Amino acid sequence: MSNPLTRRAGLQLGPVVLGTLVHHYFGKLAKKNGKVYTQLMQDELLYDQAFNIIKRFLEISTYHSVEQVQAFANHRTAAPPSVHVVRLLVPVSCCDEAAAYLIEALGGEDHAKRIVGGTKWWQVRGIPGIDAEWITSKKDLQQGKKHRSQSKENGAACPSAPPTNDATAGPQTSNPEANSTYHRDMDELRCILYAHGGGYFFGSVDQERYSIQRHARKINGRVFAINYRLAPQYPFPCALHDILAAYLYLIRPPPGAPHKPVNPAHIVVVGDSAGGGLLLALLQVLRDTKLPMPAGGVLISPWCDLTHSFPSVHTNTDTDIIPPYGLSLQKPSLLWPPPSHEVTSKVHSRLRKRIHQMILLHTDSDKAEDCTSPVDPLRRSMADSIASLDEHEEDKPSGMPVNVGATAPLPSVDKREDQTIRLHTKSGETLTVDCQVHLYTQNSLLQHPLVSPALSYLGGLPPLMVIAGDKEVLRDEIIYSAHKAAKPSQYPVHDAARDLYPPLVGIESRHRPTPVHLQVYDDAPHVLPVYFGFTTPAKYCYRAMANFIKHVTGITTPTELSSPNPVTSPSQSVLLTPEYEERVEDASNLHFLSALSANGVDDRGDDPSLRPDPTMSSMSPVGSRPSRVEFLSSPASPSGLMTSLGNLNSGKRISFFESRSTSGASPSGVSHAGEASAYCDQAGHLWNEGIIRERVSTQGEIRPLEPKEQLDAFSVPSNMIGVLSERTLRRYIDGKALFDNRFKKEMAATEKQRRRNMDLAKKEFSKVILHLRELRDGKDKVKAFTLDPSDGSWGWAWALDEDEKPPPSCIVARHDTDEARRLARIADQAFLQDSVRLSGNNLWSTFMNLISSGPETNHIHSVSETRTLAVTGHRPRANL
Repeated sequence: MSNPLTRRAGLQLGPVVLGTLVHHYFGKLAKKNGKVYTQLMQDELLYDQAFNIIKRFLEISTYHSVEQVQAFANHRTAAPPSVHVVRLLVPVSCCDEAAAYLIEALGGEDHAKRIVGGTKWWQVRGIPGIDAEWITSKKDLQQGKKHRSQSKENGAACPSAPPTNDATAGPQTSNPEANSTYHRDMDELRCILYAHGGGYFFGSVDQERYSIQRHARKINGRVFAINYRLAPQYPFPCALHDILAAYLYLIRPPPGAPHKPVNPAHIVVVGDSAGGGLLLALLQVLRDTKLPMPAGGVLISPWCDLTHSFPSVHTNTDTDIIPPYGLSLQKPSLLWPPPSHEVTSKVHSRLRKRIHQMILLHTDSDKAEDCTSPVDPLRRSMADSIASLDEHEEDKPSGMPVNVGATAPLPSVDKREDQTIRLHTKSGETLTVDCQVHLYTQNSLLQHPLVSPALSYLGGLPPLMVIAGDKEVLRDEIIYSAHKAAKPSQYPVHDAARDLYPPLVGIESRHRPTPVHLQVYDDAPHVLPVYFGFTTPAKYCYRAMANFIKHVTGITTPTELSSPNPVTSPSQSVLLTPEYEERVEDASNLHFLSALSANGVDDRGDDPSLRPDPTMSSMSPVGSRPSRVEFLSSPASPSGLMTSLGNLNSGKRISFFESRSTSGASPSGVSHAGEASAYCDQAGHLWNEGIIRERVSTQGEIRPLEPKEQLDAFSVPSNMIGVLSERTLRRYIDGKALFDNRFKKEMAATEKQRRRNMDLAKKEFSKVILHLRELRDGKDKVKAFTLDPSDGSWGWAWALDEDEKPPPSCIVARHDTDEARRLARIADQAFLQDSVRLSGNNLWSTFMNLISSGPETNHIHSVSETRTLAVTGHRPRANL
């Protein structure tokens, strides 16, 4: 049976395509009808088509349940023949190691219990590890093999291979369908750790396969991409736990892993949308636990502020693909919205009581059954239209493009049973929202620095490249966060953030500013290179990202190399046309650099510190770079691993890049995104600090970004950043009223099914307890029975700790959904052998693969099938 979202999308997207085609050629008609028509839409028909299709599809998807959205593209997106893919599971041992570091970053066990509700519940997972893939171009794999062979012939170790132990080269995966193996030659390639987007509640590697493999091809390297656990089943900090475990897997592979330890200086983390925000959280955890930093990060439209406190969230709705009410409202189902705190508390108490009785821990645990008081019934505040705010323009803060009205503080983390948001307007009205606003986390944690990085201290991070679309709703928070990272002293951290995240106490004295390269693309929507990679600006964006990655990992250096296409100055570079770009991508790293580097003129003088080392390979590690580039160990990193760039000749370099960002053109004329001269001035000095601020036109031409005073991102008063505004709440309340009215029958049916599932869960759990008692008493001689309350990986370990309070949406603490009951069986799989069905989550993979790569003919099983096979050995029935 096909997914309902599949059927509806198929019926409604056809007219969208036809209508867009008509409007594209009759622009006057579109303008007359009030449609916002950007220059990029007028220039490129395919972009206009894709924009309207994706925007309409996302709007349609909100009228379906979270389960249906996650299951929409429940089949595997096939990789093209030119790409080598290795599928595996990051083992639980890495997850356990990551949990210890995450608890440390959260402020220790006591503070973690206070803030996120425990240290064990977020370690529970449905499969024995993290679903992941290695992705690289077969051509680059062959180049790595050739490089490795040449190194052996010369009797020297490969310069790009970090110190390692002897690891086996076989694939580490329990998935029998993995059809590729990890080749040791892949160790010679630079590495990207990729985090996909999707609002934290959908998305997968398959959804963004084309974009990911393009990154690998652009850097002539490899990508390690993971499918982290998704909300609302696995809320914050589950996804952060997974991406941290994946990073540790790269730099500290366990015994039997197929790859050698990857030098952190050879890793760049890349993520889009929610994945970009997730990586900003990861980098903070690495910084605050003194783990080695990667070489840099590329953040594509990162979601930095879940409180929606910046104006572009309201002003760019028509020009972006995000639905008008955001990503918080879906058709009601068992999964979302979650049950009330009263229902959740009763379920938790019942679980604790029965498990405590089973292992004879506390005989008085019956008292916990009704220890919580019921919460107030759901109250809906019928707000006036948002238009009423626009009638009082005089009330808006000076410089802000819209009037956001009054603001409201978030609920206290110390009162987890009350997540109600109350806002008192200037007119005396009280707006009330007593349900969870975002799927990713509870209302009280929306301003946590690891949830909304815009509210954190962003200094002390590796060099960052930040990509924003000028027409996307997240534009202002992205621009603000980029500046905050580069100049943290100008944007003080609020005391509320320090209370939520203890490592921020006194952090200003421990870390220096973060080097940042900010690019804002004209007329571009959310995640331009991911979903609109076929457009002209997206091609330049990929070039710019690859150039940045090669710079921070040490692949590009201003060495004098022979070039078949000489230019006249070291500051000039070859303008890459799409045709020339394809030829460059097919070359090796050395030839790539040769085509982009200057030849014939060298104005570096006789300074030996500025002379390139003729024996140095373009693949050389960071420690082998020319002496004119210094590296300093972070004060917080006694291991001496390179975590930040030095400031040799910093005055001259900063002066050059400030002039570059204000002049907007190189001596050769107009500059384009992705040119090799982006990080090197005419004297050969490398960029290593400060901020490069650029706008990129629809034709890839760069010019200076406007002064801060002219940007809406800096029009918001500091006391209004990180709080919910009246305009934001009114939009949510109005949207929720529409959804509640539309789905009255579905909500009633959902509550009825929820009660039925809870009754079934009681009966099933009684059988589980009986079986556990038999195991404990030795009646079953075949199976061993051990319970370690300290082991967070054990399915019911959280229930043994009275301080563990999982969020209401967390699947491990629920019995009201079919998936929750199935996950309970997985947690007890040592004695329950029932098959498990986990839903897939790679939304849009079919559509994006059709647009970007063409139709695929090879059938590969879905991610959900992979996950289910890894756990049970059974293959589920496909949804498509």
